[in-house]
Amino acid sequence: MIPIVLVVDDERDVLNVFSEMLKLIGFKVYAVDNTADALNIMNDSKFDLIITDLIMPDMNGLDFIKQLRKRGNNAPVVITSGLNPKKVMINLNEYGISEYIVKPFTINDIKQKLSKLMQIQPA
Repeated sequence: MIPIVLVVDDERDVLNVFSEMLKLIGFKVYAVDNTADALNIMNDSKFDLIITDLIMPDMNGLDFIKQLRKRGNNAPVVITSGLNPKKVMINLNEYGISEYIVKPFTINDIKQKLSKLMQIQPA
């Protein structure tokens, strides 16, 4: 079964590149550039994985994750950010975040993090 992932990032170029990388790895990808659309699409679809940017203008990634959890969505969540996770000081477990991927990232970074998380074999 092909894992289905929702990617949320306000930077359109990052969203497009990330989506293409995920497709090459073997995911079916839904990509949106804002959290409002992400929350709406989640009303009609179930995702095996959710990847969200940390800093976005409409709602930051942590608030987005809180909304997911309030809705009872327990899918694994990966945060992406250009900020070093040691400087951000986020308790990943507190928010139910499974992984943190630092931008800029490579396809190998994504394969490594997600293959463990989703128990898939990297392509």
